[in-house]
Amino acid sequence: MKSGVAFRWLPCVGIGGLLAGATAALWIAPPRTSGEWAAWVQAASVLVALCLALRLQYVAGRQAARQAEQVATLFAANMHWVFRELSDACIKRAWADFAVHRRVLQEVLAQGREVSLQQIDGSGLAMVTSLRAMAVEGLEMVASHTPQGDWHQLHRYFEKRLPSIAGWLALYGHPPENSGPTDYQGLRTSFGQFG
Repeated sequence: MKSGVAFRWLPCVGIGGLLAGATAALWIAPPRTSGEWAAWVQAASVLVALCLALRLQYVAGRQAARQAEQVATLFAANMHWVFRELSDACIKRAWADFAVHRRVLQEVLAQGREVSLQQIDGSGLAMVTSLRAMAVEGLEMVASHTPQGDWHQLHRYFEKRLPSIAGWLALYGHPPENSGPTDYQGLRTSFGQFG
């Protein structure tokens, strides 16, 4: 964070130093002809334009990073929700609910794959990578499950992973205790046809 703040002003400080130097040079040896004045004005305009371009690039980069962090947090919240729902379906041995949430888990993983890993920091990168691996593993577990399968083992699997997902959410300031069934957001799943 602190290095980002320093970087934000570094181009402007450097260009500000150049402008101060140019002002000193103007004071010591002012231009005498209109051509010299035009050259000084053009040089100053280029420096100001460069400073603005660097500043806009920094702002765009920060905005992209914030959006990536929001998608990563949403991914974690949806992972917690769908793992909790799959765990509940296993307790109830509710095959219809299980089949729906198995499909939702695929959509959650697709959402997690949309997170740009280049835009998030170390802990965010670790969270998304960990949750993606967990979602892939979860999909492998549910893909082979049948109505006559071992519901208890599958329930234990999901229950064991919920604290890890909750830990990631808490790290980002979104404890899962504040979330309910409405935290299933940002997914494109159509509930029309599930098998």
